[in-house]
Amino acid sequence: MTIAYLDIETDYTGRFSDKRLFKDHANHRITVIGVRVVDRTKDVFLQLVCENISKHALLNALNGTDLIVTFNGRSIPDRFKLSTGFDFPVIASQLGVVLDRDFQHLDLCPLCWRHGLWGGQKAIERSLRLKRNLPRRNGDWAAITWKKYEATRDENLLKALLEYNREDVFMLRRIQEALEKCLRSSAPKTK
Repeated sequence: MTIAYLDIETDYTGRFSDKRLFKDHANHRITVIGVRVVDRTKDVFLQLVCENISKHALLNALNGTDLIVTFNGRSIPDRFKLSTGFDFPVIASQLGVVLDRDFQHLDLCPLCWRHGLWGGQKAIERSLRLKRNLPRRNGDWAAITWKKYEATRDENLLKALLEYNREDVFMLRRIQEALEKCLRSSAPKTK
């Protein structure tokens, strides 16, 4: 099975007074899409950055993928809270492709909810005792860093943002593996 782990970074272009900040998908401009494609023979990571982001480039990166894994990425409402996520609705709004209609999708967020794990991706990582290399960075930091990069074109800022996105993407697999391990250890033993 070929699995793609996907995470986006965005720059909010709407009014920050809007209480629907995370539901206002049309006003989030994608700045980075990170994709890690893993199967038995390969482990490939790539990032699409601002001007290189397109429907064609994204679908090309996902070509041959059997499953996409995200954290809070779904555009189809989950069965637990009947809510949508973030990544796929923003991608649908900007690129015109609904990934969880075109690909099988596992959103780790509602899976965590079903097992009593609450909070954003970093909070879940802490609950699962997963350590980050860049622990003090978050989505707000990413948005501010992008704005600074756009204003200065300082390649160190872009490099830092890409490292942050990479860690977000790679942590998706670690969360998935930790959840699978928890499920296996709590499953009833059969003789």
